[in-house]
Amino acid sequence: MQLSRLFLIIFLLILSGPAWGQDDYRLGPEDEIEIRVWSHDDLTRKIRVGLDGDISFPFVGTVKARGLTILELQKELERRMGPDYIVDPRVSIVVTEYKSQKFYVVGNVQKPGTYPLTKAIKVTEAISQAGGISSGTGRLPTSGVVAILVRARQGEQSDRPRLPDKMPADQKITVSMSAALAGDPKHNLEIKNGDTIYVPNLTVYVSGEVKTPGRYLYEENMTVLMAITMAQGLTDKASSRSVKIIRDQDGTKKTIKVNMDDPVRPGDNIVVPESWF
Repeated sequence: MQLSRLFLIIFLLILSGPAWGQDDYRLGPEDEIEIRVWSHDDLTRKIRVGLDGDISFPFVGTVKARGLTILELQKELERRMGPDYIVDPRVSIVVTEYKSQKFYVVGNVQKPGTYPLTKAIKVTEAISQAGGISSGTGRLPTSGVVAILVRARQGEQSDRPRLPDKMPADQKITVSMSAALAGDPKHNLEIKNGDTIYVPNLTVYVSGEVKTPGRYLYEENMTVLMAITMAQGLTDKASSRSVKIIRDQDGTKKTIKVNMDDPVRPGDNIVVPESWF
């Protein structure tokens, strides 16, 4: 089953599952909310949570909003308003701008960028929000695709994604997308505030003495020979015994001499040199 179809299935499961509302969202600094009090239109306010986590509201004064859910803040405002100020107050709150909690999806996805963390979501849904995985070649491999989840440390604040090659090993988790889509909780992890999901390149490059050098879709269990075959095979000048792979390992380019039946990885550059004899 292709990943594009699997993502459609998971999307439909999400829609048919338990509904999530703003009531569950936990407020933080710079979030903007609109507060309304039933039968008291004059008290309608748009308020931004301060950097200290506080808000201020008529009759109530200062309230520590940081860490409260929308529902908890509603109940706290109702408690403080009545009965001295308003009889049986009914408060409604909606988030008009999410600013405090976010995650990042970067790499080989349709819409890389920053996304508000408005509810409890997992890796598969986060990637779906970013438009799904993109191979750049029109179709996706059926399996073998991974994502790297870079965990934000508790209390860390960042306005940009954290790329795996610049982060320590204890903050990186490799996720098998096929396992995540199958519901494996070890792979379909819940996203936390500040997390980055990085989807590596799903293509390989074939250069040198092949008939059609270029970028090709990576497939599970791909070998050097399979990649060269995609590039229409060797030219008459090719040295089939001197093929090399240039591979990015921990941010460093490594040159590896390979045989035709050796496996390749996404992002590899397979170089076929010219024979001098």
